[in-house]
Amino acid sequence: MKLPTPRSPRGLSIDAISVALGGAVIVLALAFVLLLDSTTPSPEGRETSVTDVTTLAKQQKLTEGTILDYDHLILVRTDAGDELWAGLPANGSSNASLQNTFARAGIPLRYDTQSGKQARRLVVQVLLPVLILVLLFTLLARLTTRGGAEDVGGFSQWRRRRHAGPPPEPTTFANVAGAPAAVAELRELCDLLQDTARYAALGARAPRGALLVGPPGTGKTLLARATAGEAGASFFSVSGAEFVESLVGVGAARIRDLFRQAREQAPAIVFIDELDAVGRKRGAGVGQGNDEREQTLNQLLVEIDGFDAGSGIVVLAATNRPDILDPALLRPGRFDRQITVDAPDVHGRTQILEHYLEGRPIADDVDPARVAALCPGFTGAELENVVNEAALLAARARRGAMLEIDLDEAIERVISGPRATAHRLAPEELRAIATHEAAHAVVARALGGDGTRRLSIVARGRRLGAAAIVHSDRERLVLRQSDLERQLATTMAGAAGERLAFGELSTAVHDDLHAATTLARSMVTSFGMSELGPITIGERSAEVFLGASLQELGDVAQETLATIDAQTRKIVEHAEERAAVTLRAHWPVLQAVAGALATRETLGEDELSELLAPIPGPAEP
Repeated sequence: MKLPTPRSPRGLSIDAISVALGGAVIVLALAFVLLLDSTTPSPEGRETSVTDVTTLAKQQKLTEGTILDYDHLILVRTDAGDELWAGLPANGSSNASLQNTFARAGIPLRYDTQSGKQARRLVVQVLLPVLILVLLFTLLARLTTRGGAEDVGGFSQWRRRRHAGPPPEPTTFANVAGAPAAVAELRELCDLLQDTARYAALGARAPRGALLVGPPGTGKTLLARATAGEAGASFFSVSGAEFVESLVGVGAARIRDLFRQAREQAPAIVFIDELDAVGRKRGAGVGQGNDEREQTLNQLLVEIDGFDAGSGIVVLAATNRPDILDPALLRPGRFDRQITVDAPDVHGRTQILEHYLEGRPIADDVDPARVAALCPGFTGAELENVVNEAALLAARARRGAMLEIDLDEAIERVISGPRATAHRLAPEELRAIATHEAAHAVVARALGGDGTRRLSIVARGRRLGAAAIVHSDRERLVLRQSDLERQLATTMAGAAGERLAFGELSTAVHDDLHAATTLARSMVTSFGMSELGPITIGERSAEVFLGASLQELGDVAQETLATIDAQTRKIVEHAEERAAVTLRAHWPVLQAVAGALATRETLGEDELSELLAPIPGPAEP
């Protein structure tokens, strides 16, 4: 059904009013341009100086003269018929002298006060520009205000994006996969919205809000929509950045308008995405530049405090930076609960892939569980991108269904980008990269990795090769020191293999060295896994400046910093030596894997299993 065009109290549509305002701005602008010339001095004739005019008057070579008081000019005509003009001092100091000179010479001199020109200049140069700016601002305010605001005050209204009641095809928890813990927590909020009397009868204070915390792409917005759809409530979705404006008071006014509408549509869920844009810690900026943002945050705190147990309103918010939020937002009575929405485990990734693959043509040998095992750490958004890339690859190859190779290639494209075809590697470069990647696979097999799913020396983006190694501890939340040391040895295996094979390192070890150094430094400064002892150094401070967490290293002694560097170096060097010992013990296998990789460029799981079979797995602890 087509909605009628919103109308103003005088019956004109908003579009007609906007057109009228635009026409008025154009007419006034044209009038300003045309009338501006009449307010500026435009004397005829040739310009000269007051001294020359005085000399000509004394020589009686002038026939008449006129002093223009407002323009500060004198106009004269010579006896030869020429017209001259000269500028006069604005303070009128030369007027009396000129009058005396003209009087002694017997030349008539008129004095024009230009009384009407002063009023005309005031209208054209002051009032017209002000009126044009007011009309232009009113027009822009109307055009930027959605929903038909009737005056300029509508600029402070929240721009609505809501569903009055459940949407035509509501999103429910059936559309959510890979986040069972978050779904369980949010079901209770749905029960609250559907049966508020039961909570009030028991005297229970219902949660007023929940904060969804997790990395980007984990489905926080989807969970909020599913909660509203499951509860049959109105859904108000807004970004935190929409409340932060340069005009003072606009953000707070929009907060008030949003919650006013939510109360009118209760039961309702108000979802604020990217809460850190408006909820950043107060007092962390410089000077008074953040007054508007802090006023908006204060109004948000007041509105959340205004709920009662039977209001039927729940506030959901999402952020991936909970560490920079103001503590007043997180206290009990506001965002009572923090629900962590983390990257899914292998079972969650399998469910997500099954959801995205449902209804798409796929080959019979496609196993979502196998694909999920190749994507450790992937979020729901990245998994959706994998399926989409696989569909694009299948369509590009004119296949009627997605194959296993399409999904494998899609994973590589999401991780490293498409294949680089601009530069072909020389044979010695291929041999060096093949040895590097083969070393990762050999050490991972010997030290306890569950297996290497894929080896490749196909250049993608800035990466010249890749080893898809699956560790059993990648899905674990608690890792021991031995687990981290095994990861370090596997990471440094490429560097160890290059030293053994060529006697020196290449630039291909850059990413490995960066990852190993970061992990080793965390073992020293955060996990207490070094000779420095069980202490933490360099913890993030509570103050936030322009969104960046500062490292508190000012109170750390220089000797301690030197010890941290020494311990980090020692751990990385020990990991490389451990990898080198392992590679020496299985050097024939390394050469076989590197040779096959240099020839075929890519080795799959079955081929790798056959080549790595001579290496026995580690003994069970």
